[in-house]
Amino acid sequence: MKAFATIIASAALALSTAAQAAPPDTNSGEGYQADNSFVSTKTRAEVKGETIAALRRGEILNGELYPLDFASPTRGKTRAEVKAELASAIRNGELRVEY
Repeated sequence: MKAFATIIASAALALSTAAQAAPPDTNSGEGYQADNSFVSTKTRAEVKGETIAALRRGEILNGELYPLDFASPTRGKTRAEVKAELASAIRNGELRVEY
């Protein structure tokens, strides 16, 4: 019985030692070393400004529009178009608004 317990303890010790000696998982981020040779040519403010401009132009999709394909010709209506359409429908009696 002592021999069996010794074998089990030795196996457990060997397995735990092997597990600790394994190289770090590079996908976890712990063993990752960044590429420090890259030097940006723009300031943080310039990048933020470009991002905001691209959002306003509709070049960056977010929210409910995210999976939209850029190649598709239909983009939907602008806020101004929807408001104009609503006002027209109210004027023409197609829509009745109650307050």
